[in-house]
Amino acid sequence: MVGLHLGIFLTAGIGTFTRVEAKSLWSSTPAAADDVIQQSYAVGNGRLGDQICVYQLESNSTLPAVGIALENTLVDSSLQNATCSKNSIGFAGLTAAVDTTGMKYYATAKLADTNVTATCTNSTGAWMTVPSVGGKRSLSILVGADTNYVKQYGNAANNFSFRGNDPTESVDALVSDATSKPENDIRQAAVADYQSLASTFSLSLPDIAGSAGLETSEIVSRYNINGTGDPYFESLLFDYARHLSFTSSRDNSLPSNLQGRWSTDLYGAWSADYHANINLQMNYWIADQTGLGEGVLAALWDYMQETWVPRGMETAQLLYGAPGWVTHDELNIFGSTAMKYDASWANYPASAAWMMQQVYDHYSYSQNTSWFIDQGYPLMKGVAQFWLSQLQPDAYFNDSTFVVNPCNSPEHGPTTFACTHYQQLLSQLFTSILSTSSIIPYANVSGSDDAAFFANVSGALAHLDTGIHIGSWGEIKEWKVPDSFGYDFENDTHRHLSQLVGWYPGFSVSGIASGYTNSTIQNAVATSLWSRGPGIVDSNAGWEKVWRAACWARLNETDEADYELRLAAGSNFAPNGFSMYSGHNTPFQIDANFGLAAAMLSMLVVDLPDFSSSVGGQVTGGNGRANGQGRTVVLGPAIPARWGGGSVKGLRVRGGGIIDFGWDESGLVNSVTVVREAVGGLRLMDRIGNVIG
Repeated sequence: MVGLHLGIFLTAGIGTFTRVEAKSLWSSTPAAADDVIQQSYAVGNGRLGDQICVYQLESNSTLPAVGIALENTLVDSSLQNATCSKNSIGFAGLTAAVDTTGMKYYATAKLADTNVTATCTNSTGAWMTVPSVGGKRSLSILVGADTNYVKQYGNAANNFSFRGNDPTESVDALVSDATSKPENDIRQAAVADYQSLASTFSLSLPDIAGSAGLETSEIVSRYNINGTGDPYFESLLFDYARHLSFTSSRDNSLPSNLQGRWSTDLYGAWSADYHANINLQMNYWIADQTGLGEGVLAALWDYMQETWVPRGMETAQLLYGAPGWVTHDELNIFGSTAMKYDASWANYPASAAWMMQQVYDHYSYSQNTSWFIDQGYPLMKGVAQFWLSQLQPDAYFNDSTFVVNPCNSPEHGPTTFACTHYQQLLSQLFTSILSTSSIIPYANVSGSDDAAFFANVSGALAHLDTGIHIGSWGEIKEWKVPDSFGYDFENDTHRHLSQLVGWYPGFSVSGIASGYTNSTIQNAVATSLWSRGPGIVDSNAGWEKVWRAACWARLNETDEADYELRLAAGSNFAPNGFSMYSGHNTPFQIDANFGLAAAMLSMLVVDLPDFSSSVGGQVTGGNGRANGQGRTVVLGPAIPARWGGGSVKGLRVRGGGIIDFGWDESGLVNSVTVVREAVGGLRLMDRIGNVIG
C-alpha cells in the first residue's frame, strides 16, 4: 500500500538484529531464521471490517526479542507520522502535499497478546520491540491498513473527489476487534475463505519432467521450450493464475491492474493502471470458466459502475455530444475516461464495448438474472447507447452498412474508418443485448424506454458491418479499406491481434458468424496468425504469445497452440512465476499470468454462445444445435499428447453447467461427467467430432 513496508526483526542479543524477510500480504509461505518460523496470511475477502493480515512467529524454544517496524521509503518523510504504544505501532501519512490533496493512508501493527508490553522507538519510522520472555514461544502480530480512497465518491454529487474519511479510526477498530479472537480461529477463517475459491476447479497434468517437489526457480530454469516443456510447471502456473486472481480482486476491492496489486513502486510501470485494449480484459478471461466469477468479478463490475460510468457519461457528452458512456485506454482509479494524446493508442473509445463481453459472459455462465438486470444490463445499455449515436453509413463503399468513423486499431496503423476490431465488438455487443430481451422487464412493453432501446439496437445490427473481411492474401483484414492502401500487409508482426478479437476471446467471428465450423473463416484466421508471427519480433511480451496460443486452440490446431504456450512459459516467466513484459526483462506485468491460464482453457474447451434461435426478431448464426440435443461444446480441441492422461474437474460452461472430464494418452477426451446440467442442454463432442458423454 503506497510503498508501506513492514519489517520484523529478531535479536539474539542486545543490539544484534537478524532480518527476517517480511512476506507479501497474500503469502502463506513460511520463512525461517535460526529456530524461528514466520508465517503470514491474509484474512477476509476484501470487505472492510474483516480484512487484516496476521504474522505468526513460532519457535521451538523461547522467542528472542522481536523488533517490529513500519516505514514508507517512497514518499516525503515530512508527510509521515509514526506512533507507538505498549502493544501497537501506527504509521500515517499523505502520498503527496499538492494542495493537501494527497491520499491519506494509515497502517497499524498490533500484538494479539495484550499482556505483552513492548518498548517504543520512533526515530526512524515506527519501531516497537517486544522483549524476550522466558517460556514464550509464539507471537501473533495483526496488521491492518487502508487509505481514504472511496470509489463510491467518484461522482458529481461528491465533486469527483474519491475522498472519504481519515482511515485511522476504522483500521484501529477492525484490528482491535481481531485481537479478541484466538489466532487459530483467524487462521481457520482464512483457510476456509481461500479454499472456497481454490477448490472450485482443478487441472491435473502429468509430471513427466519430475518437477514435483523442486523449487519453482529450478523448474523455470530448466524449462524446455522446444522439447516436451513441463506439464507440471504449466499446471502450477495455471493454479498460480487462479491464486493471483482471487487474491487481487475481491468484493469491495479494486480490480486487478497491470501489476495485479503487487507493484513495488509508488509509480509502477505504466502507472500500474488499467490498460483496456487487451490487458485488463485478459486479467479476467479465466474467472467464469474456473468457478471464480462470483468471487472476483464484483470488484470489476463495481469499479466500472462507480468510476467509469459517472465520468464516462461526461466524456461521451463533452467529446462526442453523445448519450450513454464511453472510456478510452489507460484508465485509473480516479475516473480518467477521456482521450489522451497520440491517436494510435489514445483514440480507443471501444474499451468499454470490449469489457461488455465480460459482462455478458458472466451472465451466460452464471445465469444470475437478478445481477444482470440490476447491474450487468445497465452497463451494457449505456455503452450501446453511446455507439448507436456514433455509427455512420459507409460512404466509401456505399454498401448500406453502418461503420465506426473515425477509429484506430489498438496501438497500430492509421486513423481511418471501419476498423474491424470495432465492428466485431459492436456486433457481439448488440447481439448479446438482443439475446437478453426476454429477461429485461420492459424490453417487450410497447412505448417503454427499454422497448425503444431494443428496437434501436435491432435496427442498427441489421445494417452493421460485422468486421469480417477477407483480404487479397487470404487474411482477416484489420481495416476495411482495400489492401491497396497498404495497411494490411503480410508479415506484419505487431503484438496485437485486434482483427481477431471476434475469434478469441470474443465470439462475433467464431460464434455469431459460425466461423468455428466455417473452413473459409478458419483459413483466414490461420493466415492472419501465421503472418503475425509467434509474438517475438515486436515486444516479445508474454500476453501476445498466450493470445496467439488461445487463437490457435480455437482452430483445433494443437501443435501451434502448444508451441505458443511453451514459448510463453519458457520465455516470459521469472523464477517466482511472475510474467515479465519483454522476455525475462522487467517490468512485471500480470496479464500473461492470467492469459497463459486462459490459453490452456482454450486448449481444453470451445464453448461459444448459441444465437441460432430468433434474437430480437432477427435470426443469427451461431455454434448451433443439432436435432434438439442442445448447444454444442467441444472438449479437448487442442490437448497435446504430452498432457496425456490428464483431467479437469469443475469446468463451468454457458448455461450454468459444470463438467468434469479426462483424456487418453493422445489427448483425446474419453470420459465425461456432467456435474450440473446447463440450461437448454449440451451436446458434448471431442475434437474429431465424436459425441461423448
